[in-house]
Amino acid sequence: MKQITMKGIFRLAGGLLNRLGYSNEYIESHYAEWSSAEKKSHNDYIWYLFNRALNNVDGLSVEQVFEKNSHIYYAMGLFVHKYENGNRNMYTRLAFEADLLKYIEQSSNSKLQYIVEIIGSKGCDYALSLDGQKLSPEEMFDWQPLASKDCTNCQGCTCTYSMTVKRDRNGKIIYKTT
Repeated sequence: MKQITMKGIFRLAGGLLNRLGYSNEYIESHYAEWSSAEKKSHNDYIWYLFNRALNNVDGLSVEQVFEKNSHIYYAMGLFVHKYENGNRNMYTRLAFEADLLKYIEQSSNSKLQYIVEIIGSKGCDYALSLDGQKLSPEEMFDWQPLASKDCTNCQGCTCTYSMTVKRDRNGKIIYKTT
C-alpha cells in the first residue's frame, strides 16, 4: 500500500477539506496532535478527516448534507484507488446514492417533474448499454445501476447521472399535477 504524504492530502482533498471548513494550517497542526498518542500514518489521518467531515452536518440543509457527502465519498474513492490499490466503486456508489437522494429532495420540493439520465462512460461496455436511459429520481435510486458489480472499467466507474426537467414531445416543461 502506498502512503500518502501531507502534500498528497492537500493535493487529493485539500480543496474539498477547505470548503468543509478545515484550513491547511488546521489539517497540518491537527495531524501532529492527532498522531502524537501513537504512531499513525497519513493514510489513517485522511480517513479520520473524511469520517469527521461526513459526521459534521451542523447548520446544513438536507440537500447540502447530500451534496457534501457526495463530494466526500468521491474523494474517498479516489484515495482508495490511488493509494490503497482498491476498487473505488463502493465509494462512487455512495456518492451516486447521495446525489440521487439530493435529486429526490429537490424534486419533492418542486412543482416540476424531473428525470434522471444516465451518462455512460466509453470505457465500459455495461455503461454504454445504459447510456441515455431516463427514469424518475426515485426509480433511479431504487435501481442504481452505476458503479455496480457489472462495471467493466478497470479504473472504476466514471459514469454519472444528470437530473433535468421532464419535457413533453414538443419540448414543453411538464408540471406535477396536484
